[in-house]
Amino acid sequence: MATQTSTADRVEAAALRLFATRGFEGTGIRLIAEEAKISLASLYNYMGTKEDLLGRLMQKSMRNLLDPAKEITAVSTDPERRIMQLVDLHVRRHAEDNLLMIVGDTEIRSLTEVSRRNFVALRDAYEGIWEDTVHEGVDSGAFTVPDIKLATFALLQMCTGVSYWYSPRGRLSLDSVSDGFVGMALNLLRATSPEFSQLRPRHVASADKKKGGGRDKP
Repeated sequence: MATQTSTADRVEAAALRLFATRGFEGTGIRLIAEEAKISLASLYNYMGTKEDLLGRLMQKSMRNLLDPAKEITAVSTDPERRIMQLVDLHVRRHAEDNLLMIVGDTEIRSLTEVSRRNFVALRDAYEGIWEDTVHEGVDSGAFTVPDIKLATFALLQMCTGVSYWYSPRGRLSLDSVSDGFVGMALNLLRATSPEFSQLRPRHVASADKKKGGGRDKP
C-alpha cells in the first residue's frame, strides 16, 4: 500500500508540474508517465483519466484556500483583522503551492462541465468570504471604498500574482512579502482605524539583507 500511495503521489506531482508549465492541453498522457517514471500501461491505475486528475487538482487548489478562510471567518469578527488574515493566507498559499495555484487559476477552461460547476461553487464561496469582509468593513466605517466588488477583485488579483514571481531565494522572506501585501491591502481599502491605517509590516522593517540566488523580486 505504501508503494501504491507513493506512486500515486508521484503521478499527481508530475501532472501538476506539466499542467502548470505546459498547460493541460499541451500535456499528453505519455508525457505524464515519462515525468512520473512509470510505464504508460500502469499510469491509469493511479490517475484515472487526465480530466479526472485535473478535476482533483483544481478541487484541491480551491479547498486549500476555502477551508482555512472559513476557519478565519469563524473566529475573527473584526473586518480589519480578518482581511489581514485572508491576505496572509492567500499570499502564502500562492507562494508555497505556486504550481497548484497556477493550475487552479488558469485551467478552469479545461474542466468537464460537472467539474467546472463544482469548482466554480467553491471559488464563489471563497470570493464571497472576501467580499463579505470588505462589505462589513465599509458598513462599520473601517474601510472606505466606492465599489466593494471591484475592491475585492483588486485584492484577490494583487495577491494571486505572487505565485508567478515569488522565490524563497529572492531578496525578501515570505513573511516580509506577506506583511507588505497586508499593508497594501489596507491602503487599498483606505482603512480608517489608526491602528491599521498606520500599520507597519512586522518583518519588512528588518528586511532580509542576504543576497540569494533567486530572482531579484520584491
